[in-house]
Amino acid sequence: MPGQTRPIFRPRERSPVDARKLTRFATCEQLLACPVCGESLRLDGTCLACSHGHRFDIARQGYVNLLRGVHREQHYDRTSFEQRRTVFASGLYAPIAQALCEEVERAAAAGADTVGITKATGAAITPTSPAPTSGTGSALRPLRIVDAGCGEGYFARTVRHTTGATVCAFDISRDSVQLAAREDVEDGISWLVADLAAIPVQTGAADVVLDVFSPAHYGEFRRILAPGGRLIKVVPTANHLREVRELAAGQLRHRGYSNERVVEHLEASCTLLSRRTVSSTLELTPEVRDALVAMTPILFSVDTATIDWTPLTHATVEAEVLVGTW
Repeated sequence: MPGQTRPIFRPRERSPVDARKLTRFATCEQLLACPVCGESLRLDGTCLACSHGHRFDIARQGYVNLLRGVHREQHYDRTSFEQRRTVFASGLYAPIAQALCEEVERAAAAGADTVGITKATGAAITPTSPAPTSGTGSALRPLRIVDAGCGEGYFARTVRHTTGATVCAFDISRDSVQLAAREDVEDGISWLVADLAAIPVQTGAADVVLDVFSPAHYGEFRRILAPGGRLIKVVPTANHLREVRELAAGQLRHRGYSNERVVEHLEASCTLLSRRTVSSTLELTPEVRDALVAMTPILFSVDTATIDWTPLTHATVEAEVLVGTW
């Protein structure tokens, strides 16, 4: 209308990224690859950039979205991952995290001439950090680990804190990666939103791939692992959360579970070096019990509101830790 002034719309400015969060990507040039062209990515201001000019902003929470396209998961949303955080904080999965750290240390020992770890450093590794040394005094580069399907980041953070390795962790769920990045008080992990079928990691750049309770893409794992690198895969056993299965038995599509097909697929895809079972049974508080019921995939097809969960006072977490190589 005549005489009216049109409102001026200004693009919303990006929230500044804390400098400490930028250090998470200080060494990314040695590991990360551009999802568009495959060239190495480097830290450039508040972005990751490649030599072809592709740029990816670092979010204020301290992660980068390298996913091409939009992805939605029905059962994996922010609430689900917050419930997972509650369960992991209870220590229920601590024995599995410990087993992962032990296998990472074995992987480092296997590559002792070239890579090293620094236990419980609690500090981010930067280009100016002192390098660990071999028995002969020669400098070693930090072990490079990729956590494929990291969820809310519990296992990646535990391994990073315990070993001091260079860790890149990704998940296809942005909600999970946002939460993981927010919880990373040590600022030692490169957090990414990325696709398992097109992992934005350079060929042969990783020493270890972690695949914990997550789908696998063995072709991509083989591509990104260095010669002699190791895949550490964790799969549930038939006893995993058996107390939950017993209470929900009337609604479960499959009352039993076997991981043998998963193991057979791994053995057909790579050389299985070791296989061991980790098991523990812990008491649950009502808060942890409710969070466990809300987050476990076992109950995704179950109407949990129709079940009395008060008898669920303990839970067994049992998994096999499989180590493979190519």
